[in-house]
Amino acid sequence: MSRFKIYQVDHYNPELLGKRIKRLTIIMGSIYSLFLLTLQIGINILHTNADLGLFTAIPFLGLYIYLYIRITKRLKRIKTIGDIEFTRTGIRKRIGDSITEYDFQTIEQLELLKHIPAVNRTSTKSGYFSYILRIVFNNSSSESLIISDKPTDKRNLSIVETMNTLKKIIQPEVKIS
Repeated sequence: MSRFKIYQVDHYNPELLGKRIKRLTIIMGSIYSLFLLTLQIGINILHTNADLGLFTAIPFLGLYIYLYIRITKRLKRIKTIGDIEFTRTGIRKRIGDSITEYDFQTIEQLELLKHIPAVNRTSTKSGYFSYILRIVFNNSSSESLIISDKPTDKRNLSIVETMNTLKKIIQPEVKIS
């Protein structure tokens, strides 16, 4: 069906890193709104020219650019260590030189959690850069992987669309949150 990259995050708690970047993107969005609001107040309400309105809004623009650069630097530090492929019969995971295959009959549940939001909304379909895929096996063991939203093969299905398709095809429970 589809193939996605597996990422390695150099952080002791990848979920915490995702929450921090989510907070930064929320702050970045509110700063952008404050920039536009300050610019409009400076021009329309105070009846000043555009140069003075832009001058009053420059601190917000500078903070916005700083946060944007900080988030993109964090995303560039994330390394690709392998890929994961979803087929009709199972999951094929390749990390480095090792290849592991899981049959859907040995899997009890697949969970997909949002991880890091995308900085540019045009680069992803779902609005997220990466997701955490948790595979729970029948013997109660589990495995968590950080995977990309965009596929590496020619198909243009995001990971959410792939999981929705798997929900219809396979017997294990598929949760998307």
